[in-house]
Amino acid sequence: MKVMLVMWSDGSYEGGDAEEDYAAWMRYEESLRTDGVLSDTAQFAEVEHARAVVTSISRHPDAEPQPSPALSGYYLLDVADLDAAADYARRAPLYGTVEVRPIVEY
Repeated sequence: MKVMLVMWSDGSYEGGDAEEDYAAWMRYEESLRTDGVLSDTAQFAEVEHARAVVTSISRHPDAEPQPSPALSGYYLLDVADLDAAADYARRAPLYGTVEVRPIVEY
């Protein structure tokens, strides 16, 4: 089954060794490749470079944006089941949330 691990950064990360963090992510990605489950991955640009288009009658268009978790990237995996996907999600070296979303295949 195909699933997308959607990475959300909650802003709790206060820095550290960037080189060590990068190495942790490279080890994580290598484990996905070694296990043969990685189909695609990407990291999104910083939220300052993003645009959000919201259509809502409940908020004034000039209202200040509300703080929220930032979408930071994704991994598209081909795994046996949701339990396997959740296991890979738990391994991610992330400060935030990993959302596990099954892909609908027609």
